[in-house]
Amino acid sequence: MSTVTQEGVINLRDKACDALLAQRVEIKLQSKKVSVEDTVLNRIFVAYPTPRDDKVRAPYVPDAVVQRKQRMQTNDEPIERDENTRRLERQIELELEDEYILDLKKHYMLKNPEEKYDVIPEIWEGHNIADFVDPEIQKKLADLLAEEELREKAGEYESDLDSDDEETKEKLELARQIREKEKLLTLENQMNKSKAGRQVSRLNVRKRERSMGRLEEQMQELGVEVLNIAETLLCVDILLSTFLIVQIDTKRMKNLQGQAEKPQLGKKMRVGRSPSLSASRPPPRDELGIPDKAKRLKAEKLRAKALRHLKREARKGEADRHVYDLKPKHLFSGKRKMGKTDRR
Repeated sequence: MSTVTQEGVINLRDKACDALLAQRVEIKLQSKKVSVEDTVLNRIFVAYPTPRDDKVRAPYVPDAVVQRKQRMQTNDEPIERDENTRRLERQIELELEDEYILDLKKHYMLKNPEEKYDVIPEIWEGHNIADFVDPEIQKKLADLLAEEELREKAGEYESDLDSDDEETKEKLELARQIREKEKLLTLENQMNKSKAGRQVSRLNVRKRERSMGRLEEQMQELGVEVLNIAETLLCVDILLSTFLIVQIDTKRMKNLQGQAEKPQLGKKMRVGRSPSLSASRPPPRDELGIPDKAKRLKAEKLRAKALRHLKREARKGEADRHVYDLKPKHLFSGKRKMGKTDRR
């Protein structure tokens, strides 16, 4: 027995398994449950196949396998491949070395061996060629050719359309008119599109209907003197505006003054109905705190001088207290330099 050549290992395994199985069966038969009648022994049944006929049905073993076993039993030398054995591509590659070229078409099994190396693409115009391969393509082609020949003999493809016919001439003329009409419509649309974005010239604007000169002409036709009509209209406007100002209620003016004195909170609300009058805005807070202009300018200079050191330190604001790490530990730990020993 050897584990290298696998000789006797399988036989030993089978014998050991049979011995263990027999031991287990014997132990079960000696148990109390088996000794009792009508329990386990009555239910144990071993089926044996009965032969159907006298015909021998031996397993099929290829002749090559039988010959190989015989040679393995007789010769201890390694078995070499004969002429009928197919050589592997790996063996051919090792023999030829740099001259080897992989050829996958030499093993194609075709009716005509000369067609092995025909150039046939796998994908052509986005379609898989294998999906259109039909073994009966030649037969179908012959049927189509025969059917086409019968149609030609029957005169199915003979054209009855004659260009000299009156009806044909009318159709051709109508088609020509339709094409010309389509071209004209296309050009018209293009012209309209080009005009859509142009600016209108002042010469083409509609003439103004109401003007001072036209008013004077119409009044003169009616016999009315209009020597200083412009000055008269200006005086009328001044009188009307003065009359409206006088008519404003005094209570509304007081309300407007009170709203102006209050500090503005959020969005300013409009008070009063008169569109010409609006509440005055309050002065800025810095002007309210220091009413004197000279003192205000001096305060601005002092403020700029106080902020000068903050700008030099390049802080983001007065509350910026960030301390930058000028020597990060992950970059300087464990470094021993000349003249001293740094931390580690």
